[in-house]
Amino acid sequence: MDTKHEATTTREVENGHSDVAPKKGGLMNTLYPPGPKPGAGGRIKNHCRRFWWCDLLVVAVLVLVIVLPIIYVAIPKKAQSDLNKSTLEVTSQEVTNPTPDGFKLRIVSTARSSSKFHPIIEGFPAALSLKDKEPFLRVDVPEVKANAETEIIIEMDKKIDDMERFTEYTMTVMGSEEFEVYMDGKTKIRQSGLSAIDVDYNKVIKMKGLNHLSGLKISDVKILSGKAEILEDGSNMIGRVFIPNPSVMTLDLGNVTMDLAVDGKHIGQSLLPNLKLVPGDNDVPMQAHVEQLDVISLITAKYKNGVIPLEITGNSSVHSGQHLPYFEQAIQKNVIKLDLDVAPALKDLGIELE
Repeated sequence: MDTKHEATTTREVENGHSDVAPKKGGLMNTLYPPGPKPGAGGRIKNHCRRFWWCDLLVVAVLVLVIVLPIIYVAIPKKAQSDLNKSTLEVTSQEVTNPTPDGFKLRIVSTARSSSKFHPIIEGFPAALSLKDKEPFLRVDVPEVKANAETEIIIEMDKKIDDMERFTEYTMTVMGSEEFEVYMDGKTKIRQSGLSAIDVDYNKVIKMKGLNHLSGLKISDVKILSGKAEILEDGSNMIGRVFIPNPSVMTLDLGNVTMDLAVDGKHIGQSLLPNLKLVPGDNDVPMQAHVEQLDVISLITAKYKNGVIPLEITGNSSVHSGQHLPYFEQAIQKNVIKLDLDVAPALKDLGIELE
């Protein structure tokens, strides 16, 4: 037996090789053991058969490390960033059917975005406020699909949330050439294939105000006399009032009365019936009850050319027999000064001025 083994060993040494493959170690050969045929293909097949669980673990780790942060961090940040960069412009705002504590509200806005993503923005409640102030109104923003330009229409019957704050807002509208409204809320956006993403909706909206009703003019003044001409409410003067409205707002103010004065002396009160200011130029009828003798006295003594320096101060705003306090306080703080030429009206009565 020993002689036969020695002979075999001798032949292997003489031939320079052995029929038994040597064992190879190392990490590479452990993970990718050689197959029956040389080459990478066999190694990979063997690896997959033996270490498939390890491959799945690696993929899972890659998902956790790379994919999940993209879904839960990068995409929400991108969504919030795109929303922050978008702009919002109010193109129309209507306040109609007013009552002492509410009104019908319609706001049309245009949102603009340069983002290549066009998600759906879910409806949400939004607070409207002036800078560094508590909200004066809360509105319900409807669901929209965001495009490069998106029209957003808010339409609702609205009860005033805070009368003091809303009155402050109407006073700002009346007395400002331009002002800012802050819209704040929280909502969700939905992009196809992704879960809803929580975002903050914060916008600063630049608005034009009524600018103290600057540019108001009175024309076509006619003095009424006698029972046949004087109106039922005692008005003894009529005319036209031109009121420019540089804003995008339509305001239903009801019957607006204004106090008239010259040199600080009260001379009467005017009425603008059913006044509804619309954007642009407004030409509305006016009727007034004035102390005619006081006016004639002022003209003959001081303003002999018939042009009197009139001061107009808001007095009341009444709709359907009810006072509208939020409008009244705004017009009461507004004083308009203009030169009123009553010479033509006096001439029609046969009174010639020097």
